[in-house]
Amino acid sequence: MDVTYGGIGRREQSTLLTEKAADYLATGPKDVVDLVGHVCNLPGAPRIVAEHMAQVIFSGRPEFVLDPGGQWSFAARSLANTPAVAAATLGSLSFSVVDVETTGGRFPLHRITEFAAVTVRNGQIADVYETLVNPQRPIPPFVSRLTRISWDMVRDKPTFRGIASRVLEVLEGNVFVAHNAAFDFSFVADEIRRATGAELVGRQLCTVKLARQLLPQLQRRSLDYVANYYGVEITRRHRAGGDALATAHCLIRLLDDAAQRGCTSLDDIDNLMRKRKAKKKKRRSALPSPVTRDTTA
Repeated sequence: MDVTYGGIGRREQSTLLTEKAADYLATGPKDVVDLVGHVCNLPGAPRIVAEHMAQVIFSGRPEFVLDPGGQWSFAARSLANTPAVAAATLGSLSFSVVDVETTGGRFPLHRITEFAAVTVRNGQIADVYETLVNPQRPIPPFVSRLTRISWDMVRDKPTFRGIASRVLEVLEGNVFVAHNAAFDFSFVADEIRRATGAELVGRQLCTVKLARQLLPQLQRRSLDYVANYYGVEITRRHRAGGDALATAHCLIRLLDDAAQRGCTSLDDIDNLMRKRKAKKKKRRSALPSPVTRDTTA
């Protein structure tokens, strides 16, 4: 799976062989015979054997590149951070707006009970995917009260391993978006890693952080506050599908507001949010130091 214009993709986890190859290629491109000889401790292997072994070792690993001259090199940069990605216009991007419900706040102690992804393309809702997930562990009563998801609802549903390929298909090539993206991405990435052994990579966009920059007048930037500001109805609060759909509608409005600020790319949005952080840090540093009481008198 390729990472296109900052979209989500997967990258196989490092192995001892790929780590050795990366170290060896750090000094520059190498001929396949030399590379395989070093990595596999097989100096002077027949070229056809070396080429076959290299293809097997580096299969599905876009960071290892074979040039037209037959030499392998290592692209240390993530594809998600290439200049082409940075310059991609917001209008050329598609977004997967994700929400997950879980048994609690931390993986692997807790697991996903419901997954939803809403695809936003050309400023419109293009597709919605949602499913309940068997977390393979009990759902705490207070979580069931909040999400209205009980064990009886998920006991016969597929585990995340059973939906992992579908999740990757839904996310592929899209920018990962969520309201508090760090939480949702970490759960999805950990579940993907556990189910497939692959690492989820690609650009993320957090609507909480974007709302902090674009809607400073709001008392809070929770989904309820942001949705209410934009007149977006949340039909099923604290359910993955309802929250993801509401977040998607908010994203469309937030991107419109960002465009009014001159943002035409993800990098423009990142720069906008960095400016806010810099201003906040400057204000904090300008505050007078607290006065401490002299207790020696």
